[in-house]
Amino acid sequence: MKAVIIESAGFAEIGGEGKAFQNQIVDIARKNGIRVMGPNCSGIVSRDIVTSIYPMTKKVPRGNVVLIGQSGLLAAGMTSDMVENESLNINKVCSIGNKCDVNENDLLEYFGDDDSVKVISMYLETITDGRKLTRIAKKVAARKPVIFLSGGRTEAGARAAMSHTGSIASNARIVEAAIRQTGMIKADDFTELKDFAKVFSTQPLPGGNRIAVITLAGSVGVVVSDLSTSFGLVLPKLTDETTEKLKDMFETPIGNPVDLYFSVTKIGFTRTLETTFPDAFRDPNIDAAVVIVAGFEYTEEAVQKKIIQKIVQDVGKPVVICVIVGYNKYKNIIMDEMGKDLPVFPSLISGVKALSKLCEYGMRKHKQST
Repeated sequence: MKAVIIESAGFAEIGGEGKAFQNQIVDIARKNGIRVMGPNCSGIVSRDIVTSIYPMTKKVPRGNVVLIGQSGLLAAGMTSDMVENESLNINKVCSIGNKCDVNENDLLEYFGDDDSVKVISMYLETITDGRKLTRIAKKVAARKPVIFLSGGRTEAGARAAMSHTGSIASNARIVEAAIRQTGMIKADDFTELKDFAKVFSTQPLPGGNRIAVITLAGSVGVVVSDLSTSFGLVLPKLTDETTEKLKDMFETPIGNPVDLYFSVTKIGFTRTLETTFPDAFRDPNIDAAVVIVAGFEYTEEAVQKKIIQKIVQDVGKPVVICVIVGYNKYKNIIMDEMGKDLPVFPSLISGVKALSKLCEYGMRKHKQST
């Protein structure tokens, strides 16, 4: 099949003559059996083809995440960032721009049937055919997570969408209803579009929403407990067997959040992670964990030895890491090094919210299979 990508702007998004030119392109393409992506886009980025305006100095991986975006510069910029920093295991990025022909429904259906793709993230300012999207998304989201960010949800956003891609933004209430009906996962900004994809593409699906919070500071545990509850997560008590195993490492009663401070003062941070954390993580009352680490020198050894990665691999439950304090040097090491393997967040709320989306989807999948 003949196909063309038109990256140039100056079409429907500017109205008038530009819209007329775009309509001519569509007429010519349909008469000649040509599929068109764009215009006003940055095309496709994958291991096999890179049309992005951003040069890639690193090879695009054959990853398991696809990004579909009704944007040009942002899609290209995000891709360059993620490939260069190895922060997300990209399979393909498709920028569809004004989507005069190839649209989100075509790509969602295509990647839904692609077994090499584990997660699909989409940013749309308009929906081409709502009924078709709902039908396809419901089918695809039952098999793999579809993360969805809708632009133009407010009057100001709708005006911006009109000038950006020349399209009338979709009604916010209709979009919200479609997300609920199809089982797609709602993102609220571009960071979440990437962060949620990171969690879903690297972590196993939990069967429930019971989490352990692992911290070195009691105050942090309190705040994470509040956040977890607000996002539908539960902090259960650890079993008697677990608390009996761990009692020698604690000078106060063992609870959840699990405060590692006293254990760290006795045997150090790395040794604590190797002993105390796995026992709490393996507890049968726990489905997933939030681990809060600090960007100080004492964390560097554990990061370099990939202690948390090994434990997560061994236990087989999902985890998110939150980095909240420390020196930039060590915080950056955690974000960059550990972030290649695990979802690492620079705030508590972002980590807890991402984990809640994973647990919600995992529970839904578990319910479907029983």
